Amino acid sequence: MIRVSVTESISNRQPEKSRYFCLLPVLAIAVVFFAVSLLSRPVPGVNEPHYLCKARSFSDPAWCQRDFFLTSADAHYCFFWLVGPFTQVSSFAAVALTGRWIAACILAIGWTVLSRSIGLSARTSVESAGIFAFLTQLGSFSGEWLLDGFESKVLAWGFGLTAIGLWIRGTLNVCPGWMTTAGIACGVGVMLHPVVGGWIAVCICMVWLFDWMLLRRSFRPTGALKPVIGILAFSLATIIVALPGLIPAVKMLLDRSLSNKERELATFIQVFWRLKHHLDPTELTKFQWGYAGGLLALLIVTFMKTHKRGAPDNPVSDGLHGATEASQTSCGRFLLFRFFVAAMMIAVAGVAIGWHFVNARDMAGWQWRAGLLKFYPFRTFDAMLPIISSMFVATLLQQNLACRSRRIRAGLSLLCLGLPIAAATIQRDSVPPGYSAEQFTDWQAACAWIRTETDTTALFLTPRESFGFKWYAERAEYVCYKDCPQDAGGILEWNRRLWWLHSWTLSSSSDGVYDRSDLEQLRAQIGCDYIITRILGPFETAPDWTGKYWQIIKVP
Repeated sequence: MIRVSVTESISNRQPEKSRYFCLLPVLAIAVVFFAVSLLSRPVPGVNEPHYLCKARSFSDPAWCQRDFFLTSADAHYCFFWLVGPFTQVSSFAAVALTGRWIAACILAIGWTVLSRSIGLSARTSVESAGIFAFLTQLGSFSGEWLLDGFESKVLAWGFGLTAIGLWIRGTLNVCPGWMTTAGIACGVGVMLHPVVGGWIAVCICMVWLFDWMLLRRSFRPTGALKPVIGILAFSLATIIVALPGLIPAVKMLLDRSLSNKERELATFIQVFWRLKHHLDPTELTKFQWGYAGGLLALLIVTFMKTHKRGAPDNPVSDGLHGATEASQTSCGRFLLFRFFVAAMMIAVAGVAIGWHFVNARDMAGWQWRAGLLKFYPFRTFDAMLPIISSMFVATLLQQNLACRSRRIRAGLSLLCLGLPIAAATIQRDSVPPGYSAEQFTDWQAACAWIRTETDTTALFLTPRESFGFKWYAERAEYVCYKDCPQDAGGILEWNRRLWWLHSWTLSSSSDGVYDRSDLEQLRAQIGCDYIITRILGPFETAPDWTGKYWQIIKVP
């Protein structure tokens, strides 16, 4: 009687202990990611005003309703739908901080699921996250990041990592149930960010296709059906779950309200001008190529050193139910490596499509090239490069330091967690690009005056380097270089407004002064109420507010 109750007591306590040790590494990883995010990029991060202001406008169309960008098409419908209500009851800063923490937790869950699927212990998973956070401080290949702020792609990557980890488990165990769960996680990623989640789904399907081609060479009817059912379950679950975000994105993509030439021009502007630092391979710097080459070499070397022989020749067909733990983890790493190879193949194709030695407009077939490049072919490769490199490095450490003393292991853990914190602190960007510390302080003061002293429906002409104007001032902008729409009509209008302002600036300054007639033309043409500037002038009209660098002029 006593033995039974003791046994039951121990049995009842065991799940609590398991949950504790399962949640502890997730929490540790989330803390590391959150700390690096705050240390390297203070709120607001570079994209947070872009996304959170759009989310507030989505939830409250009357807010800054004259702003051109806020009234453009919504490319990330589900993110705006989820986050928008919170921007109405909390400050932007509070939403950004809360969002960063939630995103860090979702990334940590995805990181844990993926790292455990390739055999990393809980402790080594945390160490691998620290290595990853450090590698991201060193650079990127095409500008992709996961820890620099709160936006839809960060959440999508968290669910995407979860999907990859579940897919590895489902493939190794030839289990349609795991594959369905992976599809659900991937579908959520697509729903939040169609490009991020979509490429992850494509890479998984590419790996399956490679395996299927191998299966055909040694076809065995008894073992070939389950993998097919698994990939179908994954694909169907992904598509169904993704529909709320996928439908608006596809609808915007298939919009034919403009002529073919107009759509091609919009795509050219997006790919080879506004987003060329992400999409045009010839715009990537030598440092970016060197960064990618260095990490690629690290990834390959660590994979070769950690990958053990003895795994089943065809895990997709045979399954690994009877295999050793070493075989399972070895096959898991091999699947992850093949996923990366698929992402690299997409990136190489992007380089081949977009490489040019002449001006982009003179490149043969620039229309179809731009049409493909706008889907960010380098994105998955860029993000997965430091992710997989850090996991393979951590695997190598786990294999070689398993028998070392606790002090050595503790020192290694502290090093892995301390390096990204130190790097983030050293490289901290205290002000946005294009501003000195004094200029940004004065910019915030100008925005604060605008928020309290001007009408909420006022329309402002802001400078090219405008950062977070709607975040700080809560007023509409006629056009903002950073806030470029993603639909063809919006891109063309954004481009037209920028060129109109360029022409107006040249003509108005030709006589050495911005007089009353120049401002009246501005009012008549675009309905602008105020100008905030630090380089335009002199103005015939006295400014309503003057700071050390910035001045605000009311348009008569």
